[in-house]
Amino acid sequence: MLFREWIGSTNALPWRHNHYVGAEIPFHLHYHPEYEITFTAGAGGLRYLGDDVSEFTDLDLTLIAPNLAHSWQGKTASNHAQITIHVVFFREEWLHQLAEQGLPELRELGQWLRRIRHGVVFSRELAATLAPHFAQLLQLKGLERVLCLLDILRQLPSDQRARYLELAPANEAVGDPRLKIALDFLHQHYRESITLSSLAAKAKINETTLKRLISRQVGKSFSELLAELRLGHACNLLLSTQYALPRVALDSGFPSLSNFHRQFTAKKGISAAKFRKNRGKPLV
Repeated sequence: MLFREWIGSTNALPWRHNHYVGAEIPFHLHYHPEYEITFTAGAGGLRYLGDDVSEFTDLDLTLIAPNLAHSWQGKTASNHAQITIHVVFFREEWLHQLAEQGLPELRELGQWLRRIRHGVVFSRELAATLAPHFAQLLQLKGLERVLCLLDILRQLPSDQRARYLELAPANEAVGDPRLKIALDFLHQHYRESITLSSLAAKAKINETTLKRLISRQVGKSFSELLAELRLGHACNLLLSTQYALPRVALDSGFPSLSNFHRQFTAKKGISAAKFRKNRGKPLV
């Protein structure tokens, strides 16, 4: 099941810092309209960012773009007593307002953020550098806490070893209420039979307008977005269950086994069977 997270504000600011400690990270595919920075220490497992599935180790730092379905799944890494996770949610509009109201230095950061349609996996070196900053978010208060967050954001674009899932020209924020209705419905029902026409009907919008909104504000077509959600779910089933491939295809919403095989191979470059055998690692 895919869940949408409703992000509130902290101390009247349009950002929030969550801190988690535990022994495992359960698979919890979800999305939200905010940017998310996730710092994970002491864990090992798989990271799901849309239809991108890759391993993460005991130090992981990732930025996730708005409305991208994502999840982590893992357990405590060897030589670690527990898993520590810091999650920061924020809206790009907040940085835009700060830039326009006296901090023009933030404009370049905003431009960088708007080019990120999916997400960024940062280097281990930057994760290690920023680890103390995330710890300080738990201790600092007031302006010092905000400055600590801004310092984290300041250092993200400078990582030359970061892996970008997709870059694009400056993109609009998702603000049309009809698109929000459509995205909510799609993210809850992607495993069912769904078409652009039926989605447009749910959002009370014509197909042409919905197609344009998805393309401009999400950065992909309806079919690409639907396939991304289904492939992400399928990857989790392939790696966490022993379900036969026909059941994986059916449970993920693909209309047929042949359609599943075709889309999976086209996107991943390998068959679903090889993906499962290789535990999601790319073939060398």
